[in-house]
Amino acid sequence: MNRAENSDSIPIDLILEIFSRLPSKSVGRFHCVSKLWQSMLSCPYFKELYLTRSSTRPRLLFVVHSVGEEEEEEDKLHFYSSSQPPIPYDKSSLVVAADYHTTFPSERCSYASGLICFRGKGCSGEEAMTLICNPITGQYAELPKVIMYIPSTAFLGFDPIDKQFKILLEHLTYSSATNRHLILTLGVPKLGWRSDNCYPKYYGCLSEGICISGVIYYLVRARYSKGVLEIVCFDVRYEEFKVIEAQCFYNHHQTLRLINYKGKLGGITGNLNDSGAIELRMWVLHDVGKQEWSEYVYTLPENDDIKLHDFTVAGMTTRGEFVLSMIDTFKPFYVFYFNPEKNALRSVEIQGFGEDVSSVEVFVDHVEDFNFLRRESS
Repeated sequence: MNRAENSDSIPIDLILEIFSRLPSKSVGRFHCVSKLWQSMLSCPYFKELYLTRSSTRPRLLFVVHSVGEEEEEEDKLHFYSSSQPPIPYDKSSLVVAADYHTTFPSERCSYASGLICFRGKGCSGEEAMTLICNPITGQYAELPKVIMYIPSTAFLGFDPIDKQFKILLEHLTYSSATNRHLILTLGVPKLGWRSDNCYPKYYGCLSEGICISGVIYYLVRARYSKGVLEIVCFDVRYEEFKVIEAQCFYNHHQTLRLINYKGKLGGITGNLNDSGAIELRMWVLHDVGKQEWSEYVYTLPENDDIKLHDFTVAGMTTRGEFVLSMIDTFKPFYVFYFNPEKNALRSVEIQGFGEDVSSVEVFVDHVEDFNFLRRESS
């Protein structure tokens, strides 16, 4: 039996099963082998199979920001990812190489369920373009232009029931009521921004947003109660707003990071305690209806690679480990895994970002996905 006959005898299902276990970059290269392979690797069945396999091996997604050196040169966001390996706690540190994926000209972005939304760039009151992209494949789509105001914030959300992405664009407080909040549904035949006038009244955003189980959360300052903080909840599927009192964040909102804590909203920050040790303080919203928050405090073990002013909390993995990343981008660049159950802290050096780096943002539990804009069913 020659090689061609042997290749043809392998069942297609087995070939797809093998491909589903490969890195995304390798699968991307195999698209170019032949039209048959391109057709196999582009079918909805394989995309869902790959998504299922990828969900068991989540990664860290790095958004590396570089500033244009020349006045006319745009700032850029470079996307990398690395494995999110189980940390052997009998070792003090690991070294992991990051895989480069793609680059886009932009300053800021919003993340949800594997996709990235770039806020349009332009002067206040002018039309600007917004982009949506898959950072792993480099696929992107230009969205309808919209009048942008400064400041403004774009939140990307994903509805896991209808498997649909939506963008919530929040403009500054003193913009007109008709364009304070704009919504765009992705993956539909006719794209168009629409206004939502049933929004809560508040002053500007105090945090980045996070989407958990189909709800976008972000921290704001209450409009009619001076000094009161609130969490705005936006249901992506039903496009409804809800406000939750969040006064527990009052003394911490400048360093606060909203995270996904085991499927619930958490807010976490780092400080030095009275003993000079690094302390993580976290509040978890256990009951949305009753607006009940629980507080947790963790004291980190000593580690020569981490200092308070050097890190921020990126999030929590599905394994229950907090991921901390450096704020400074001097080499070497570290991420830190803290296991609260074992009270163990381990560092991982990330290599491969290059030289021209001004800041790095880290997203945890990123799942590689070849679907784009709308989840396809097999």
